[in-house]
Amino acid sequence: MLTALRLLGDADYLRVLEAGQLQSLARLQIAAGFDAYYAGLPFWGLASMACSVLWFKSRYIPRALAAFGVISSAWCVLCAFAYLIVPSFANTIGLSWFDVPMVVFEIAVGGSLLIKGLGPPASPVVV
Repeated sequence: MLTALRLLGDADYLRVLEAGQLQSLARLQIAAGFDAYYAGLPFWGLASMACSVLWFKSRYIPRALAAFGVISSAWCVLCAFAYLIVPSFANTIGLSWFDVPMVVFEIAVGGSLLIKGLGPPASPVVV
């Protein structure tokens, strides 16, 4: 986003372009940043899903919370892939709903570990 601000500055090299052209370039720069985020989002979701499965198997956090992590991560991956394939998917489901459940899960796990700590699992883990 700093690049977009730089495009809207008053540097000498920017005077060769008209104001409307500079504004279009700045908007393109901002949109490209969001595109990069949504291209990386499925990988964050897959990593979170793998960690949630491990949390579920280990029983270090409540299983309901770990199951919520698996579901919210799968939702994020599904939505992100759908958005990348069909960008108008964002009109069906708002962009913030893609990753908000996973963020809630991450905050809940962090809070749980901060308050309760990481003790031994409730029962032996069978692999």
